[in-house]
Amino acid sequence: MVEPPGHESDRREPPEGEPQGQARPGQEPQARQRPRRWFAWVWVVPIVAAGIVLWLAWRALIERGPDITISFKVADGLQPGQTRIQHRNVELGTVESLELTKDMSRVIVHARMRREAKDYLTDRARFAVIAPRVGFGGISGLSTLVSGSYIEMYPGQGGTPQRKFVGLDEPPALPPDTPGRFFVLEASDLGSLTRGSPISYRGLSVGEVEEYALTPDSQGVRVSAFVRAPYDRLVHPETRFWNAGGVDLTIGTQGIRFRADSWQQLLAGGIAFDTPESVLKNSPSTANASFRLYDNRRAAVRAPLGDELYYLAEFPGNQRGIGTGTAVELEGNEVGEVEEVHLRYDERAQTLVTRVVFSIDPKRVDILDLPRPKGADQQEIVRNWIQTLLGHGLQADVTSVSFLTGLKIVGLEMSKSGGSHVALERVGDYVKIPAGPSGDFTEVLQDLHEVLRNIDRATAGPELGHALKSLDDTLTRLDKVTQEAAPDIQSLLKSLRDTADSAQSTLNTVQSLIGSTAPAGTDLPRLVRELTEAARSVRGLADYLDRHPEALLRGRKGGTP
Repeated sequence: MVEPPGHESDRREPPEGEPQGQARPGQEPQARQRPRRWFAWVWVVPIVAAGIVLWLAWRALIERGPDITISFKVADGLQPGQTRIQHRNVELGTVESLELTKDMSRVIVHARMRREAKDYLTDRARFAVIAPRVGFGGISGLSTLVSGSYIEMYPGQGGTPQRKFVGLDEPPALPPDTPGRFFVLEASDLGSLTRGSPISYRGLSVGEVEEYALTPDSQGVRVSAFVRAPYDRLVHPETRFWNAGGVDLTIGTQGIRFRADSWQQLLAGGIAFDTPESVLKNSPSTANASFRLYDNRRAAVRAPLGDELYYLAEFPGNQRGIGTGTAVELEGNEVGEVEEVHLRYDERAQTLVTRVVFSIDPKRVDILDLPRPKGADQQEIVRNWIQTLLGHGLQADVTSVSFLTGLKIVGLEMSKSGGSHVALERVGDYVKIPAGPSGDFTEVLQDLHEVLRNIDRATAGPELGHALKSLDDTLTRLDKVTQEAAPDIQSLLKSLRDTADSAQSTLNTVQSLIGSTAPAGTDLPRLVRELTEAARSVRGLADYLDRHPEALLRGRKGGTP
């Protein structure tokens, strides 16, 4: 049987040394079939790339969180697809697109959040754009100069889930999750305070100013102050807050005081507070408790510690320098301040008087051995004590305590002449305290000015010159007469001495002759005594004229021996 071409019998191995696949002469070449492989290495790279893509897609799907919108007033430096939303430098989302509101007043940011941020997207969450900012409080956001602006998320703990948010106009001064307490401070004006202004306790920074706004009646400012833990336990109902920004220049009874806090408070403003040591062991104030913010440290220290007592006094004359806040002192110790000052027309005297209403803080009246009835509080004790002093001459006066600054105070002092018991006089709701003489430097200067004016008036005319010239001529003639009479005076004095000696000698002789033989009741001894005194007087006159010869012309001066 003849086998077709290509049968296995025709497949013979080529002779040794002959290359395979080469046809011998006269024989047709034949193709050699190899076994087919099930995998090609060329598909490795596409498969790996597809796997990576699928893994990334799966991961993105797993990490994909909700879409949110954030409304900002401005969108400084935000770029779709590039700007990140992060918290504590950890990425939580990406900005996808930006658009304006219909009224073009705000920017709407559409962002995709990551899944781990879902539970914190509540009505308590906050968002703020972090960009470089320069202010008096310092420079913030410097890291964004390289990385670009980003949105900082402040997670909301608890609350209702939310997907639409209104962003903060400025980043908060400190993270919302910082432990501590907020307190509300009320003041008449903001002063130099700003967001982030430091709050200090005895020089140590313990908090910051978070925000501020006008009060509902627009008559003051309400400041939200945050004090970090554990310093928030130092705030008690008795705590005093005051504005410590800038320079505190105080002019008081003790002179001029200059006080400046840290350079940070000097530039950006600041708040300081202090708490009496006696109350630190009590329970601290609760969060959001309200306090008054005083203008300076002195005003905070002078603030009353309890209910005050109010009195009234009326002073005549010009009382410039007395105003609200003027100190009230009791025998040199500050116990209160002036509350109101008004001019009043006194119809009886047909003149104007200055009516001053002032307060006294009973807790600042610290007097040893003051009678204290059992069961009476400090306010009642001081009120009764002042009423008792009014019956013994307590008076109110206005005193200048500084000649240079013109600072005045209202002083309560006892009258030097004493006083008798008088019925208390009430004017409306106030007890009236009698006004005493003023110790004002202004009045003294006015009197001195009047004296100098009179002297100037007396010396300004020609009469004084004529009087001085006449006096000089008179003294010149008197000296001339004295010189011409000097020789005669010497001889006169010698004669007086001789006469006095002769009289004394004669009297001695007469007294020795009479002795004790003089009859009783005669006037001879008395006559002798009178002659003796006359002789002594003549001798004294001679001695005086010897020392003061000008007495013959001018007479004897009083008190001259």
